[in-house]
Amino acid sequence: MECPGFISQPEVWSVEDVRAYDINTAWLGLPLLLLMENAGRSVADAVECALGDVRGKEVVVYAGRGGNGGDAIVAARHLALRGADVTVYLLYDPKLVEHRDALLNLQNLQRLRSVKIVHLDDQRDYRPQDVDVLIDGILGVGVKGKLREPIASALAAFNASKGLRVAVDIPTGLDPDTGKAVEGTARVDITVTMGGLKPGLLAEEAKPYVGQVLVADIGTPRDAYVFAGPGDVAARVPRRPRDAYKGGNGKVLSVGGSYHYFGAPFYMASAALYAGADLSFLAAPEDVAKSAASSNPGIIPVPLKGEVIATEHVKALVEEAKHVDAVAIGPGLGTAEETKEAVAQLLEALRGKPVVIDADALKVVAERRIKLWPEAVLTPHRGEAKMLTGHDGEPQDLATEIAKTYGATVIVKAPKPPGDVICNPEGRCRFNLTGHPAMAVGGTGDVLTGITAGFLARRAALSKDPEPMNIAAAAAWTSGRAGEIAVEEKGDNITAIDVLNKVQAAIREAYSLLSGGG
Repeated sequence: MECPGFISQPEVWSVEDVRAYDINTAWLGLPLLLLMENAGRSVADAVECALGDVRGKEVVVYAGRGGNGGDAIVAARHLALRGADVTVYLLYDPKLVEHRDALLNLQNLQRLRSVKIVHLDDQRDYRPQDVDVLIDGILGVGVKGKLREPIASALAAFNASKGLRVAVDIPTGLDPDTGKAVEGTARVDITVTMGGLKPGLLAEEAKPYVGQVLVADIGTPRDAYVFAGPGDVAARVPRRPRDAYKGGNGKVLSVGGSYHYFGAPFYMASAALYAGADLSFLAAPEDVAKSAASSNPGIIPVPLKGEVIATEHVKALVEEAKHVDAVAIGPGLGTAEETKEAVAQLLEALRGKPVVIDADALKVVAERRIKLWPEAVLTPHRGEAKMLTGHDGEPQDLATEIAKTYGATVIVKAPKPPGDVICNPEGRCRFNLTGHPAMAVGGTGDVLTGITAGFLARRAALSKDPEPMNIAAAAAWTSGRAGEIAVEEKGDNITAIDVLNKVQAAIREAYSLLSGGG
């Protein structure tokens, strides 16, 4: 079936992507109510494409209490306006509808006399139907697991009914990321999925459930997924679980400092804590480590004998790294030859581990052309990017080349435009536009290094997929937003301390944009 108006070559969006892009869309000022309207209209368009004229056709809509139910309610309105005979079965009391936009659309639908709305509060009331169309708008991509009542009874009736069966975004019961189906999963003829293909819809085991898949363009702006935003923090950096224990939310080891660089390692190790890591260890020359810990007692010092980090310390550093989720290395190290050799040996021992490489450690990577791995994140400014490539150029070109050459993820820090450029070894790039010229002071790059390590540690501790590029984008957004907040409060003459002290405010702002799904 060819249906005009749907995306012919869609991207693949995970559940995490969808959540991040929705939050970024809202942050950009585009109301998600508009996206829900477009989603529901697309479902109606798919029904009309399959049946032709819908006038007089009997349509039954099963609506849950989340965003998926809201999409289905909008579809019901559009089909009714096109002349269909529509009945909406609400699986829950309208007072329990938890999605703000879904509730608004339900209230609007209740004013239309052309649509019959029925709340079936007894699971025995769900019976097979013999109608033209049935729409599954019960659960969306945000809900997984065993089907409970009244959903199980509703789907039993849905699957036993006669008529064209259509799913909104994903058949209820199907895991959108894996394609695994629980007992009683909806079986449909058409799945209208929103914005991008969900990985689970492509799985072989999902084929008996999904039917023909149509991807609807619901108006998610390109900026929501090309540019970093608060959604990359709120949706991708795992939140502390209710049964959290000390260390379970991520542990970071920062390696840096030398006899005349005391501030950089302090900023790095402190930022890891402010980014949400439970424990932040700082391995540095003895005086540096003690100074940082006295300035921020939350930092756990790992004092090393001598004035610089040297090869004699590598064994101890490798042992410390075994007990953390991410490592940050570089700020304040200095350029002593024994330090460079120590960095090279340490990076070899850390292969495959989430690690952030900045400042003097970048010089070692550049000089020795060390091949890295995707979970390694380089954070050069434009001058360091030139050092890594051997030439100057546009930030995106430099970032793309660095990522491919070294096999790592990279954040090239650059002023607006174009802003920070974040690329992975496969050549995909994103951009970040937060930040302020007042951040062009010493130490702010060290704060970014610590934030990145903190986020990587949280991701490694609480999630299986490291997602280094999107986590790097989240860190870049957070660092820049912290700087903006500092400028808003203190004016242009800020320091790295001011940025550091606003990291938590930036993260809190991102999480405040989370809304109910389903």
